[in-house]
Amino acid sequence: MNLSNNKGAVLIAVYMALFVLVTLSSSVALFNFTELNDARRHQDTTAAFWLAEAGINQFLADPEILNETGSKMINEENGMIEILKDDSNRKYRLVTSTGTTGGSRRSIQIKYPALSTIFESTMSTKGSVFIEGRKSSLMINDKLRLGGNVINTATYPLTFFEDVQEGVNDALVSITYPDADGNGTPDEFSDFIAFYRNLIASYPEDEVVYIQGNDTYTITPDESLEGKKIIYIEGRREGEGNAIIQFTGALEKGQSLTVIATGTVTHNQAGLAQKDSQLNIIAWSDYFETAALPSIHNGMIYTHGSAYFDEMHDTSVTNGSVVANEGIIIREVWSTKTFNYADMRKRGVVPPGFEGLVGGGVSGYTKNPSSWREI
Repeated sequence: MNLSNNKGAVLIAVYMALFVLVTLSSSVALFNFTELNDARRHQDTTAAFWLAEAGINQFLADPEILNETGSKMINEENGMIEILKDDSNRKYRLVTSTGTTGGSRRSIQIKYPALSTIFESTMSTKGSVFIEGRKSSLMINDKLRLGGNVINTATYPLTFFEDVQEGVNDALVSITYPDADGNGTPDEFSDFIAFYRNLIASYPEDEVVYIQGNDTYTITPDESLEGKKIIYIEGRREGEGNAIIQFTGALEKGQSLTVIATGTVTHNQAGLAQKDSQLNIIAWSDYFETAALPSIHNGMIYTHGSAYFDEMHDTSVTNGSVVANEGIIIREVWSTKTFNYADMRKRGVVPPGFEGLVGGGVSGYTKNPSSWREI
C-alpha cells in the first residue's frame, strides 16, 4: 500500500512539473511573439514616417507635381506615398504627405502663407492721393496703386511718382478684416476687436502689451520694450483708444514691433531707425505722421481710414509699405518726404499683427513653408 501510494504521488509531481514547463514555454513564446510584433510595428511606423518625409521633399523639389490634380500617389518598394494640396483657405496652402507601409500610416503637413499684392506696393489706397500743402515735396519710388486719382492742388508742389496706376480695383489696394465676430458681415469694428483679441491670445504673454481704455496713450519705443512684438490699445468704441508714438529710432536690433489701436495713431518722427528693426503700425481710424528732425522709419503702416502726412519739417524716409483704405493726404512737407518700397516679410512671414490679413487679392504663396508638423 505504501509503495503504491508513493508511485501516485510521483506521477502527480511529474504532471505538475510538466504543466509548469508547458506554461513557461507558452509564456516565453508569447513574449517573443509580442516583442516581434512590437519590433515590426516600430519598423513599419518608422518606415511610414520616412515615406511621408520623402513625399514632402519631392513636393519641395518640384511643387508643380500637384498643379493638375492637387494629389499624387507614389508607389515605393516598401510602401506607398500620397501627397495632397489644399488651397481651400485663402490665407494659406496646406500640403500633406502620408506614408503607408505594413498597415501603418504617418502624415506630415506643411503650411504656406498666401502672398498678397497688398504687400508688394510702396503705397496703396482705394481712395485718392491728395497733395494740398503750400509746399509739398514728395517722392514715391516703386509702385503707387490707388483706386482713385492723384489730385494735386499744392501751391508749390515738387512730386515724383516712379510707377503710379490709378483706377485700380478696390480689392487689390485695401485690406478687409474677416468676419471674426461671426455675425455674417466682415470688416466691421467688432471684427477688428475680435480679430486682435484672438491674435494676441496666440502670442506668449511676455510678447504683448494689451491696454484697454478710451484715452490717448504715448509710446516711446526704447529698451523697455525689448522682446515685445505687439502693443494693442483697445477702446470701447470706434475712434477711442488712440496712440501717439514718439519715435527716436531706439528699437532693439532685429526687433519687429507693431502698435495697434482702435482709434488713431500719430507717429512723430525724430530719429533714424536701425536697418534691421521694424516699427509697424495698424490703426482702425486715421493715421497721422510728422517729422521734426531727419528721420528714417522701417515698417508696414496700415490704416482702415486715411493717412495724413503733414508738418514734415526735415527729411523723412519711410522704408516699407503704406496701405490707407480711405485715402492719402500730403500737406506741408518743407524738406522731402520719400517712400521706398521694402518687403517687411521675413522669409515670407508678415510682421506681427498682420497674420491672416491677406487683402489685395491672393497672388500665390510664399516660396518656403512657414510650419512643419506631424498630424
